[in-house]
Amino acid sequence: MEDKRNQKQPVSMKKSTWRSILGKKWAFPAIYIGTAAIILAFVMWYQGSLINQATKTPQQIDNVTVVNGDNKPATVHEKEEAVAVNNTTPTLAWPVAKEVMYEIGMGFFNEEANADEQAKSLVKFNDSFVPHTGIDLISTNGKTFDVTAAGDGKVVKVYNDQLVGNLVEIEHPNKLVSVYQSLEKVTVKANDEVKQGQTIGVAGRNVFEKDAKAHLHFEVRMDGSSVDPHKFLKEAQPQ
Repeated sequence: MEDKRNQKQPVSMKKSTWRSILGKKWAFPAIYIGTAAIILAFVMWYQGSLINQATKTPQQIDNVTVVNGDNKPATVHEKEEAVAVNNTTPTLAWPVAKEVMYEIGMGFFNEEANADEQAKSLVKFNDSFVPHTGIDLISTNGKTFDVTAAGDGKVVKVYNDQLVGNLVEIEHPNKLVSVYQSLEKVTVKANDEVKQGQTIGVAGRNVFEKDAKAHLHFEVRMDGSSVDPHKFLKEAQPQ
């Protein structure tokens, strides 16, 4: 019996020690402050994780990144090492009928350009700014005009988009893809084989660039990323 009492004695000592600590005036404030500090640290860590995740997965509209404020777009990549024109990469023609007098409107958003040049290549849409992933070709008389295939290839996509209007995509050798948006009319269909200079549609207007005149929005993509069309177009400039 005496041994059992001695075994239970340490437990009562621990209980009395806790009672003694909790009986101090500073005990509960100290516990409260310590708990609050732990919770605050967790909240800050959690918020930081959300911010990092948001930075890695920016909002996108039809393969372009919506940029708010001064945030840098994450999906417009100029793959310098991949876009060099050589014997295996097709040279593209300006996608406008020969008799059309035209000029370049908004240009391609270049990540390496200065701030002033970049500002000229941002499309304002719904209180946000979207980097322009191609070039706009506009007739000098402001009228619609025939759009032609920039190179030989296969039509892989034809559809109407609520924002950019009728759209055509043509796949060329080496997985190079030319994209034609803001078309008022389309004269080809998916799986058609087309030749360079062949008429594929008529330029028009769209909701995304509602302030622009009738124009062709022309893009070039390599491995799914938009690249500067000028790297592939023939040297001849707009007429």
